[in-house]
Amino acid sequence: MSEHLSDIKVHVELNTQESALETGNLQSVLSEIKFALNQLLEQKKSHTIDLRAMPWSPGEEEKLENYLGQGEIQVVMNALGKSTFIETNYSGVWVVSHFSDEGEEIGKFIEVTHLPDMIFSQTEDIRNSFERLTIDLD
Repeated sequence: MSEHLSDIKVHVELNTQESALETGNLQSVLSEIKFALNQLLEQKKSHTIDLRAMPWSPGEEEKLENYLGQGEIQVVMNALGKSTFIETNYSGVWVVSHFSDEGEEIGKFIEVTHLPDMIFSQTEDIRNSFERLTIDLD
């Protein structure tokens, strides 16, 4: 019988099942984000990636979100269901999720942009606000 830990034989087995199940979309999406950030910088072009339009193996999408992390800005909008806009650790990269009134996630996107368009106040809404305030103050 061995008396030292160093005498214990250890064999490391890699979990090849997990990597065999991955779709490869994680690396592809990260490469697309990198390309889109360059387009945003060089040509002022925004880009959207529909995460629901591609297949994901279990845990892959979570790995993407963990890799991107969360930045300093989170916006919640309640209009025809809840929408969340979460800036990642990479400025200009946003995770945007839309939910039904029942709370079911119905859309999920990566938006590479200065600020997602849905967050901007629409001109017509601003005009209506101005008119309402004008009436209230007169």
